[in-house]
Amino acid sequence: MTLGADPPLTIAVCSNRPDLLPGAVARTAAAIGPQDRLLIIADMPAQHLPALPTSSSPQLSRIRVLCNEENQGLAHSRNKAMKEATTRHLVFLDDDIIPTAEALARMRAALAAGAHITGTRITAHLQGHRRPWFLTSGQLHYLGSHAPARPASIWGGSFAVDSEHARLLGVGFDERLGRIGGSLTSAEDTTFVREMTARGATATILHDAEVRHLIPAHRLTLAYLLRRAFWQGRSEARRNDARRGIGKEWGRNRSGDGARPVRAALAVLYTASVLLGVCWEVITRRQTGATDAETRGGR
Repeated sequence: MTLGADPPLTIAVCSNRPDLLPGAVARTAAAIGPQDRLLIIADMPAQHLPALPTSSSPQLSRIRVLCNEENQGLAHSRNKAMKEATTRHLVFLDDDIIPTAEALARMRAALAAGAHITGTRITAHLQGHRRPWFLTSGQLHYLGSHAPARPASIWGGSFAVDSEHARLLGVGFDERLGRIGGSLTSAEDTTFVREMTARGATATILHDAEVRHLIPAHRLTLAYLLRRAFWQGRSEARRNDARRGIGKEWGRNRSGDGARPVRAALAVLYTASVLLGVCWEVITRRQTGATDAETRGGR
């Protein structure tokens, strides 16, 4: 298939948060191009779907909304978006991202140039809240945001994929990973990127193209951040990458800004929470395996 200079995009917003969807639709519709489509995958029953912005504008007339009818998880929703998209190229945006026309244009250009997967930098927008002392730049990844002084990588909040190439490679999103219900399971996005590139796909990181990530006040608490680190550990174990994952988290957590003693103490604290999550996942998996074996043996 020959790519055009300006390929149309399907912009997919996958969300299980009805309170955030109207704002996400309005922000995204304002940034899309004239040939683009907006696909909403609502990971909720149809009766929970909120009233979405309506207008006679061309952008809002190109919205398609699909409901999962029950919460099946972010990875399931991403896979559904890839199946339902009417264009070859698909951009995933989280429901709390502020996209820009420039960022979408940069991803469009990277895809037109032959990239099979591409992503932008994601910057934390604290919405006027002060950054607490226990949140250095080394913990911004727990808020789905890149550290300003470090290179960006492709994360799920703002990235694009050549879905046709992904299908040819047989790569999809691992539905054991990603947010589901009240859990903070993650890594469905980075696991997808790893599998794509391992099978020969070309990835382009747009370090100087930026979107903003809206961070609510309740995520700027130590309790939330430690819980998020715990679930990072569970996710690393779930994708059978615990050893490398613990090392990665240690490196990130100790790389933050601020006084060295504080950074070191926080690195120990957060990485211990990651390690606890790894152990919890391993124990849970063994218990589940033993229960399954006992059930099979009793038949």
